[in-house]
Amino acid sequence: MTRPDPADALTRASAEPVHQQLSMRLRALAAELGPGGQLPTEMELMTEHGISRATVRRALDTLVDEGLLTRRRGKGTFVRHNRLVHGLDQLRPFVTIFTEAGQEPEGKLLIHEWVSDSARLPEPIAETDQEALHVRRLYRADGVPTSIADIFVPKQLGLLITRADLEDHPVYQVIQNKLGREPHHADVIVRSLAVTEDLEALDAPLGSPLLVLQRTTFDRDDAMLECTNLYLRPDAIELQLRINAADLQGAAYDFSAPSTRLVRVNGKNS
Repeated sequence: MTRPDPADALTRASAEPVHQQLSMRLRALAAELGPGGQLPTEMELMTEHGISRATVRRALDTLVDEGLLTRRRGKGTFVRHNRLVHGLDQLRPFVTIFTEAGQEPEGKLLIHEWVSDSARLPEPIAETDQEALHVRRLYRADGVPTSIADIFVPKQLGLLITRADLEDHPVYQVIQNKLGREPHHADVIVRSLAVTEDLEALDAPLGSPLLVLQRTTFDRDDAMLECTNLYLRPDAIELQLRINAADLQGAAYDFSAPSTRLVRVNGKNS
């Protein structure tokens, strides 16, 4: 880090808190470094500016929360690459979000196993009381972990799929090309989860937030083809959905009532 001009040093005499002054300094440095650039360590920043670790962390936390920086456990703090966008308005292989952004993703197979314990199966498959093939894939972009996919395939289909199939191809491609089954629609649930040791391959701090997208895919006859839990680093991937408006003028809300309620408008129940 370039040593700042003494005239531009951080000062407690300023009306602006020291951590905000440092955040501004680091924001400018991040622009100089560019995506993937590594910032100085906390100790280096403490020594450079003569401030406490708490102040340094607060400044860094501000920029991490803004999405400008990302922390990699055991490696340091880096300028974040632009987030990848996973659109939810169509059914497609997850890997396409990388290729559409012009990136060459790495999809490393971490686990290939059979699971019969219902406690370890996603609810849509556990409800069927059947064994499932479980595959875990780690996705990296530019060498940085972005997401983990836990893929579960019902037994009758999983028996027809080899480890080599899924090492080389996305599950949708295997289902279509090898099994001759066509994905038709999917149920999608999005929630949040804190990073656990089981997800350490994401290289994210324990307890930090993840987006979790559960996708259960069916064919035209409503037969389940697969169920995948996608664990997404929110500093790397964002979810996007376009929706259409319907009957917005047919609804009115009365917030002045003892309990907020919808009222009838133009003869419609709302």
